[in-house]
Amino acid sequence: MSGHLKIFMATCWVLITVSAVSAQTANADAEKALKAEKVAFITSKLELTPKEAKKFWPVYDAYWDKKNEVLRERRALTGELTKIIEQSPDDKTLLAYADRYVENRQRETELLVELNEELKEILPPRKILLLYKANHEFKNYLLQKVQETGK
Repeated sequence: MSGHLKIFMATCWVLITVSAVSAQTANADAEKALKAEKVAFITSKLELTPKEAKKFWPVYDAYWDKKNEVLRERRALTGELTKIIEQSPDDKTLLAYADRYVENRQRETELLVELNEELKEILPPRKILLLYKANHEFKNYLLQKVQETGK
């Protein structure tokens, strides 16, 4: 390779690396901002006391970490389902995928049941219901925000 080509290739590699890191940083910053907005929204709606918040947020964050993993698995499974449906394999294979999908949904439900049980130890019943309502409202708020910005 000529010297100019090596310099060009090295420059391209640096630019690609910087772009990738920059995009990751932007995504991380957006994720942090969204998380902060959600925390403020839920804290306000539930009117959490400092004592409640100290117990609530670790439990709630752990729930969402687990739920996000289940959702990632579902997205991957849904991508597989599209391919499997198009390939039209035998019924046994199709049923296995149907069972995997239902099991994924069941894990999500089990996580909510576990969260509900943990919340009973932390929050009064009214605040538990306010949380479920606030989650729904926040989701609607985000959907509206996306529609307004056209993203």
